Amino acid sequence: MKKLDEIDRKLLNILQTDSRITVRELSEKLHLSTTPVHERIKKLEGNGYIQQYIAVLDPKLLGKRLIVYISVSLVTHTKEAVDEFEAAMERLDEVMECYYISGNADFLVKVYCNDMDDYHSFITYKFSVIKNITQFYSSFVMAETKVKRNYSL
Repeated sequence: MKKLDEIDRKLLNILQTDSRITVRELSEKLHLSTTPVHERIKKLEGNGYIQQYIAVLDPKLLGKRLIVYISVSLVTHTKEAVDEFEAAMERLDEVMECYYISGNADFLVKVYCNDMDDYHSFITYKFSVIKNITQFYSSFVMAETKVKRNYSL
């Protein structure tokens, strides 16, 4: 994979801030013509630097006012057991992020719910029925003090 040069870094920084910017506007900011800018974007996409373009929504405006991190420990740690747990997390709409981690727990799961009643229902009817969970601990987000979605390049 080709190393990023200074123009690629600038391009990625701009796109992280505004992925809806036009190639023409990018070319003006980078002092290049539109063709090389377009070609660079295609190469960055092809090489996996740019994985997707998304709209970042405000969860609170969508009614998702409760953020919970769940530390999960599994009974068994075979590849099949880990794969099964990961597949179960994929099927749950409330689960926004899931990480296989080291330390006291096996997984860290980030869940968005409407409120505590919604979370209680999620835990009771969806989460706690998953096989191979030995224990889990919930940590409730009281305030978001920093949320960063772009990398400094």
